[in-house]
Amino acid sequence: ISEYQKFRLLRKYPHNPMGRDDGNGNCDIVEVIELHFCVSELPDGVGDFALVIPAGCHVMMRHRLPTGLVCLRPYSPFWVETMAMEFKILVNLTPNGEMSRFIKDLKIGDFVEFRGPIGAYEYFSNTKTERNVFIITQGVAIAATIRIVKYILDNEEDFSQVFQLACYKDIDNAFFRGALRDFNKYWNYKSRIYLAHQRCPQSMCKAVECSGECTWFQKKLWYKEKAYLCRLTESELSDICKGIMDNDIELVFIIAGSNNFQESVTNIVKKLTLQSLNTKFVLL
Repeated sequence: ISEYQKFRLLRKYPHNPMGRDDGNGNCDIVEVIELHFCVSELPDGVGDFALVIPAGCHVMMRHRLPTGLVCLRPYSPFWVETMAMEFKILVNLTPNGEMSRFIKDLKIGDFVEFRGPIGAYEYFSNTKTERNVFIITQGVAIAATIRIVKYILDNEEDFSQVFQLACYKDIDNAFFRGALRDFNKYWNYKSRIYLAHQRCPQSMCKAVECSGECTWFQKKLWYKEKAYLCRLTESELSDICKGIMDNDIELVFIIAGSNNFQESVTNIVKKLTLQSLNTKFVLL
């Protein structure tokens, strides 16, 4: 999409971290929603067109304000149907945000302008040597990595080992839990989720923060799901990397989140790896 193209909104619904759609389409009760778009108009010879958005790349949404100014926001599709020319994005609505107000008011059938793909990163399969891919995400930014993980796992000739560390506020805001559970079925994938501010209802835990040992929280977890009630710290990452980091093995760290999150994680990794020549960083 080298120039802005209109896409029609097919579906708009709350994103349920548990992987279930509540079916009522009420987006007022949540802050995170999924939007499903399809291309609206194409020149003659539509059969010659396809929507190519590489995993890890963004599309730019454009909204013209009544003042004449233009509002632009990048979003990372977590699902793309190339031949049908459709894609889905995850949007975190922010109070009083210009684009958030526009998105909140969107109705099924409305048209929105996009162009892309944007971003210099494109994952290339690793079919010759060992490679460890660490994917470290913050909140809704995990959406930008879903297609990268799927691309690796679906390729039987890719020898990469994937370690996904997803950081969230709490279990109710653990986005794409269902996807992570499905990914864990693959031999070359492992994941952990970190919950920085988990609380229990009705003060079931004696402390302000949940201990993780209470019945309420244990019932929230899925079979073999690894959840840690803390932030991802240097010591945590060091423990994970023990026995994995090797001077002869390529390390790729894909970090998605706010600028502060990316900077903090990057500094921790550089300290742990001593900035090895075989270490690559990708900031989404």
